[in-house]
Parts: sequence; structure tokens; C-alpha cells
Amino acid sequence: MLTKPVSRLFIKLSFISLLLALQLNMAHADVFSSADFRITQGEHGETNKYTFIAQLPSEVVSSTEIILPNDCQLEQFKRQSLAKKSQLSYQFICTKLLSSDAEIVTPWYIDGAKLYSSLAASKEPITLKRSLNTVVIPLSSDKQVPLTKLQTVQRYLWQGMLHIWFGWDHLAFVLCLCLLASGPRLFGLITTFTLGHSITLALAHYQVVSVPIAPVEVLIAFSIMLMAREALVRSSNIDSKVSTSSILIVTLFGLIHGLGFASALSELGMPTNQAGLALLFFNLGVEVGQVIFIAVLIVLAKKFAVFNFSQIVRTASLYLVGILGVFWAVERLVGFNFGQLA
Repeated sequence: MLTKPVSRLFIKLSFISLLLALQLNMAHADVFSSADFRITQGEHGETNKYTFIAQLPSEVVSSTEIILPNDCQLEQFKRQSLAKKSQLSYQFICTKLLSSDAEIVTPWYIDGAKLYSSLAASKEPITLKRSLNTVVIPLSSDKQVPLTKLQTVQRYLWQGMLHIWFGWDHLAFVLCLCLLASGPRLFGLITTFTLGHSITLALAHYQVVSVPIAPVEVLIAFSIMLMAREALVRSSNIDSKVSTSSILIVTLFGLIHGLGFASALSELGMPTNQAGLALLFFNLGVEVGQVIFIAVLIVLAKKFAVFNFSQIVRTASLYLVGILGVFWAVERLVGFNFGQLA
């Protein structure tokens, strides 16, 4: 039978191993699987020929078989790999004019997509959403069905919650805040972070500010490193007064994280008839997901307090989060293309 000190040591090592395993699973911070689709009609007056191009994450391309409309036949297929994305090109010919309900059914499990179609009267992209495990591509110029208010609220509230729950980089930053302060001080930091990312999310959506996503992702990784360091510096006294520098750092990085949220929202696409409502409830979804995450952390903190080893778990968590921030920073810098600044 294990002695009490050995049992406590075993429990501590088990929790630290669990944290390490979670960090390894969080190594990739991408949240949404989104795609860009493009439909063009044949050149040189060939009105019965079409090209369908799909650019989407390679990991979701389990199959390249698509279902074309009746009376249409595939003539040529090409696939190209572009970093972590694949570009699939389908050229097909139709023996009859496309009907008003003509569509392409794809086999890909993605969260959302934008369709650019030369068949549509408007040049604005059409927002598509997943239906079960497929995405249906309408070929009619008037096929897009606008979302109702209820559908917009449900979809974008849920997507906002998913973004914070599976956005490991954003969760890592919030975790650092929770380990930096407690009680009213934590509430103040979280409120500051929320205001920061809400402002830039709105500004980026309405194109008041426009920043390429590549440098934003790098800065988000650096923000995690710095917040982990800030919390470690103050590890001896979590209840001490939060410094002005901490508040300024949280404000600045809140603004940067908001640009990341805006990029995710852009990838999902926005309903043209309910854009403002979608923005509002996506942001609310982020906040709901954030509050639930913090509540779970508080419950876990109370559980750790029972075993009297909360400090070791806290320190181990901050070191692991800091290491993860370094990993993301290096990964994103290595893949950084300075042409993305243009």
C-alpha cells in the first residue's frame, strides 16, 4: 500500500501528465474548417461548360468525389497541394441548360464556405453552411436563401462558442489571466480583454481597420508567452494588486485577439441580410464560451485546493502554456510569408 506522501506525489505527477497531454493536443490552434468555392462558365462562348474550383484544408479532403447536376458529366479533374490546403479543380460539361435547382453536392465536412460565382448577378460572395456532412453548391444565380433572424442567432451564437472552446490559443490566453489574478481583479482583467477584442472585431468586420491575419497570428502567440511570463513573475502572490502594466498588456492583446476573431468570422462568411445580427451573436457566443471556460477552471481550482497542491499545478500550467506559446510563435514565423503583408 502506498504511503500518503507517495500517493500525493503520484497524484501530482498524474495531473501534470494530463496537462502535458492536453498541451500536445492543442498544438494546432486552427478552429474552423472553411473553404472558398468558385464557379465559372466556359470561355469562348462555351455556355455548356463550367469549372468548379474548391480550396479547402487538406485534412478534410477524405474524398474528391462530387455529385454533379443531372445531364452534366465530369471532363477533367486536377488537384494541387498548397501548404496545408488543397485546390481541387473540376471541369464539367452539361448537355442541357441548368435548371433553377441545379446544384453540386460535395463530401467535405467543413464549418462554412464562401462561393464566388460568375453565374450570379452580384459579385459579392455567397455564404454557405454545412448540411450534415456535406456542403451544397447552388448553381442558380438566385438560389441563395437568406437566413432568418432565428437561424442567424442560433448559428452564430454557437459558432462563437465553438471558436473560444476550440481556439486553443485564445483559451491559453484566458487561462493565463485566470492564473494571474483572482476575484474582482480577475473580473477586471477579463472585462478589459473582452472590451478590447469586441472593439477590434467590430472595426475589422466593418472594414474600419484591415490587418493581414498572418502577423496577427504571430502576435497572438507572443501574447500568450508574455502573459504566461507575467503570471509566473507574480506566482508567489496571486492576490497581490494587478499592476498597471498588466492591465495595459491585457488591453493591447485584447485588441489583437479581436482581429483573430474577425478573421474566423470572415472565414465562416456572413449572411447578407443579417450581417449586424450575426456579428453581435458571434461576439456574444465568444463571451458565453469564455465564461463557461472560466467557470470550469474555478471548479477545478477548488478541487485542487482539497489536495493542497494547487500551486504546483498552477506553475506547471504556466510553464506548459508558455512553451506552447513559443511553439506557436516559431511555427507561425516559419510559415510566415512577408508577401501576406501586402
